[in-house]
Amino acid sequence: MDPFVPIDNALLCKRPGPELDLLLETGVLEAVYPEVTAMVGFGGEGHGHKDLWWHTKTVVAQATPSRAVRWAALFHDVGKVPTFSREHGKVTFHGHELVSARLFDKAARRSGLDDDFRKHVRFLVRHLGRVEAYEPDWTDSAVRRLYRDCERHFGDLLRLASADITTKHASKRRAHRLRMQELAERAEAIAEADAALPALPKGLGSLVIERLALTPGPEVGQLMRKLEAAVEAGELPPRAEPEIYLSWLVEHRG
Repeated sequence: MDPFVPIDNALLCKRPGPELDLLLETGVLEAVYPEVTAMVGFGGEGHGHKDLWWHTKTVVAQATPSRAVRWAALFHDVGKVPTFSREHGKVTFHGHELVSARLFDKAARRSGLDDDFRKHVRFLVRHLGRVEAYEPDWTDSAVRRLYRDCERHFGDLLRLASADITTKHASKRRAHRLRMQELAERAEAIAEADAALPALPKGLGSLVIERLALTPGPEVGQLMRKLEAAVEAGELPPRAEPEIYLSWLVEHRG
């Protein structure tokens, strides 16, 4: 049996918490993913921060039953153990998202998780904090940048972020989930509005002819399509200043 199959079964069942505890008690979890069991007993009453194992199990249970989201939930805080600090009397976990992503990547490679799946879950763990940092006063540009940076993973990031709230205060849980819902709605609205607009600024074709000393014809059309493809691929921003596209063409014309 593949080493991660028992974890898969536990994560995707209706009550993952007790199943994960069973894997812990039988030693299976420690044998396969000691990065996860390092959270057991870390935090709780008197520690100045939440019980990481309880928090992790709760987030897994609250997450949509998607394999990727639940694997990310299992590993999203593993980096808090090595990054824990109580300097100046304040508990901090600086850079724990990056460390969590690295620990997951190492564990996934060791246990033979599928490469595409590994990369997707690693991205979720690494960038969860960026989504959770969202506030209603963000500009549309900030929301657009986050969406473009995370586009293929954005839906699962929102699903993970919505589950990552374990406070006992119902008002705080509701506010957190409404904030994630607002981000989802804003990102969708901005993406739809952007899709309805041309990718390149008006008049760029004439400037391309002038800058590259061309005559109107098929070559100009080819260069414009090349620019559009670069925008679609994320290599260039849409509707930016013409000089950005002209400089890019000079570098990539060949």
